Formats: sequence, C-alpha cells, structure tokens
Amino acid sequence: MTNLAIWVGKPYDNDTLFDSSSPIDPDKRWAPFQQLRHDIELKGGTCHTQDVCLRDGLNPDAVLFLDMPVVPVDKLLGKWGGKVRKVLFLQEPAVIMPRNWEKSRHLQFDKVLTWNDDLVDNARYVKANCPYPVPSSIPRNLEQKDRFCVIIAGHHKFNYPFELYTKREEVIRWFEANHPEDFDLYGRGWDQYVFQGIKPIRALNRIKILKKMLAPSFPSYRGPVEKKYPVLARHKFCVCYENSSDMPGYITEKIFDIFAAGCVPVYWGAPNIAAHVPADCYVDKRRFSGYEELYAHLKRMTDAEYLGYLNAIEAFVKSEKGYEFSIPKFCETVIKELP
Repeated sequence: MTNLAIWVGKPYDNDTLFDSSSPIDPDKRWAPFQQLRHDIELKGGTCHTQDVCLRDGLNPDAVLFLDMPVVPVDKLLGKWGGKVRKVLFLQEPAVIMPRNWEKSRHLQFDKVLTWNDDLVDNARYVKANCPYPVPSSIPRNLEQKDRFCVIIAGHHKFNYPFELYTKREEVIRWFEANHPEDFDLYGRGWDQYVFQGIKPIRALNRIKILKKMLAPSFPSYRGPVEKKYPVLARHKFCVCYENSSDMPGYITEKIFDIFAAGCVPVYWGAPNIAAHVPADCYVDKRRFSGYEELYAHLKRMTDAEYLGYLNAIEAFVKSEKGYEFSIPKFCETVIKELP
C-alpha cells in the first residue's frame, strides 16, 4: 500500500487534478493522474494533492512533483522532509522551463521520471513518456474532410536556440501568402501582441488592451477551440511542431491528438521520432527543402496513400510501441517507483 501526494499549484489543488468533469480540462489532459489515483486506491493506498494531505493531517509515503519546483524540495516538504520518497516527473522542455534540466537540482529526488532519452539510465533516471488516451480505432471518413491543412497552437515567443515557435509562424505566413484557401489557424493569442525582452518589457503582457491594439494580423486565424477533435477531423493534415527540436524523446500529446482524429501530422520535433513512432505514421517536415516542396507532396497524395497513413497510425497505437505512450503504462511506471 502506498499513500501518494502529488505536488501541484492552482488551479489543480484541492484534489481538482482528479476531477474528470472539470470544465477547465476539456481535452482531458489530467486523465493520467486520475487513472493513477484509481490504480493506487485499488491497491489499498491513497492519492491526493499535497494541500489536501496537509489539511487533513495525512502523511504520504511518497510525493510526486510535476516539473521542478523553484523552492528547494526539502523546504517545501517541511515536516515530511526525510520521511517520504521524492519522485520528479519532468514534463516541460528547456525552452519552457530551463530549471527542469539543471542536473544538480535532480539530486534532491530519489527518482526522476523523464521522456528525455539522453538522461535515462534505469537507475536515477527512468523512462516515462508523456501519456495519452489510446484510441480504440482511427476514423477513416475522408468525406468529412472538407479542409486541407490546419495548425492548433497557442501564440508564444521564447528565446531559445532550438525553439519551433518561430517555425510555426513561418509556415503560417507561407500558407497565407501562397495558398490561403488551404489553411486554417486556431488557438489562443494570435490576435494579441507578445512583448519580449527584459522583465519590465515582458510585464506589458499584462495590459490586454495594449496587446490587442498592437496585435499583428493573421488572415488565416479562426479563433480558439474548445476541443481539438472536431477541428482536426475536418482537416486532412495538421502541422505538428513540438515546442523545440533538440530533445530526444520529447513527443507530446500534439501528435496523438492528431492521430485520434484520423488526421495526418506534418511533424517536426524530437530528432529521434522514428525510434518511437514509425515513420509511415506522419509526414516528416525535415525531408523537404522548403514549403513549396512539402505542399506539392501533400497535394498530390492520393486517397489510397492517405489511407495508408491512417492504417499505419492504427497499427502503431495498438502496438507495444504505442502502449509505451499510454496512460496504463505511465501509471505502471509511477507505481513501480513508489515505496
């Protein structure tokens, strides 16, 4: 039996992380932690967010941190320090959370779960992919696909050598200039300006009216989406760029959301993507010299070739390799590293 506390901040505290009906999680990103709680309870243990444990006087056997906290771990743990097993799950890449990858910080933990293939040694560092709900089948209704290509992503800017945010904007501008009829842009923030630079300048991002006034124009922008699936299901292709291109094993929910909707990804991200996801499941952006060549490839793809991708995707998600990204596999991995 294990009693686990998961260390979270707002809005996930007060056990909200485990609420499958929460309106602030429309794409069910918290499902892995809800399943983890269920599996632990089946074994006779308990699982709560840390604030509930502290409030109710519950003493966990282990604490799971989701990404590297700013404050030293033992200081956060207080009276639990030295009495609990400390496990870290590294989710965000360096482009978003640089402190995640400062190895000296990892020494605070008994185990580090990570998707980063370069770190995994099966001692301190244990392989744990970003988990996703495995679809039972892949839809193949080509008649439903009345749109050609789409991006669903937030508008962000980061100063990082291998970031792909600027590459997303690059492909958006290419389509708008060359084939606007074949492209749609969805997501949050594209109708707002993003201030960059020193901290006082970045603070201007809090002034919403100023961000709106200075916002660039994206003619392909269709607005935010409440759920990705209906939008993806209408499109043949989705540009799927991860947040960075330098992290081996960094394969997020983006590509699996696209798979589940019966859409084919145009992928750029993990440099070793083919070691984890078969190459016939996606169009590899790196194979093409430019967007004109990529576009021509997508346009001349026959229905039979397109269905070949969907067949390969379904075979993958039902395979042992696909299982490595599943929620049950994630839960197995976490529970194995608990007391």
